[in-house]
Amino acid sequence: MDTRDEERRRVAEHIEWQKQGAWVVLWGVYTRRFWAYACWPVIPRDGVVISAEDPHHLYTHMRQVEREHGYLRWRYGRR
Repeated sequence: MDTRDEERRRVAEHIEWQKQGAWVVLWGVYTRRFWAYACWPVIPRDGVVISAEDPHHLYTHMRQVEREHGYLRWRYGRR
């Protein structure tokens, strides 16, 4: 692993920390992509796995998927 991989791994750890256990987030050294796996109490039947080349797109896609599957409503309740 080079220094850029180590930096991206730390970014993945930070995103996972921000999401408070709702996602497992990894940097794929071979694929050169960020990967996120949903860890919700009620996961859609086929699971939720997303990837992106940069952390901003990953985070955006994670939020979209959370809204699409009603995760935010489950976690925070109706407002």
